[in-house]
Amino acid sequence: MNLSQKKLKLINAAFQMIEKLGWQNFSLKRLADEEKISVAEINQIFRKKEDILKEFSSMIDLQVEKNFDFRDLESSSTKDNLFELIMLRLELMRPYKKALKSIILVFRSNLSMIKSVSFKILNSLDFYLELTNAYDGSFFDIFKKKVILFIYTQTFMVWINDDSEEMSKTMSELDKMLSFSEKITNSFNDYFPI
Repeated sequence: MNLSQKKLKLINAAFQMIEKLGWQNFSLKRLADEEKISVAEINQIFRKKEDILKEFSSMIDLQVEKNFDFRDLESSSTKDNLFELIMLRLELMRPYKKALKSIILVFRSNLSMIKSVSFKILNSLDFYLELTNAYDGSFFDIFKKKVILFIYTQTFMVWINDDSEEMSKTMSELDKMLSFSEKITNSFNDYFPI
């Protein structure tokens, strides 16, 4: 088993444990015991348990890249492409939703966790903005990363409580926020056509 396979196996095992125990009761020591390996071996991959969340985000990014047909980017609008990429990301996280709910409960009161994980997600969303040609060289470009992070966060919080198979509430929220953002961007560019 190579390093990336071992990392994937440990992430999945960790999320299964978090789903059962909750984030606060989960530890790398417990993960090592469950997987019957040493803590030292775990520490070669994860130095602290928050690292699992960052690696989880990277794992989801790789799955998005594998599952998204990037040829579709050329025939759809920026808004539609962002919608598809974000919804695909949420769809791929669905098997981990119960564990993520447990993490969110602690997340809200832990600023260091928020900063650490938000930075990783922000990089992913920046990649989506680049892919979809959202950056157009206008002054508004400097705000787009913050806006897309806000949109993603708001949509994620709807998704975490959306138990419908078709994720209709989540799709509606994301579409509404992307549409509003698109309208503001277009208005801004009309007033300041730089």
